[in-house]
Amino acid sequence: MATTQWVNVITGERLDRAALATLRRKAHRAYVANTHIFEDEHEALSAFGAVPMYELYADLTRAAA
Repeated sequence: MATTQWVNVITGERLDRAALATLRRKAHRAYVANTHIFEDEHEALSAFGAVPMYELYADLTRAAA
């Protein structure tokens, strides 16, 4: 399956569409059950380790500056 522009920072692997869809479903359920913890579904998705590459790159360039 085709890879996406998302990476799992916990495992270090690039996510394909199926893996990203699975994490999104988990993140949605976690967000709905824990709205007092997560600000939005994106934050819940990040808690599962899924981060878009541009975000990871931005964090790395800020740290290097």
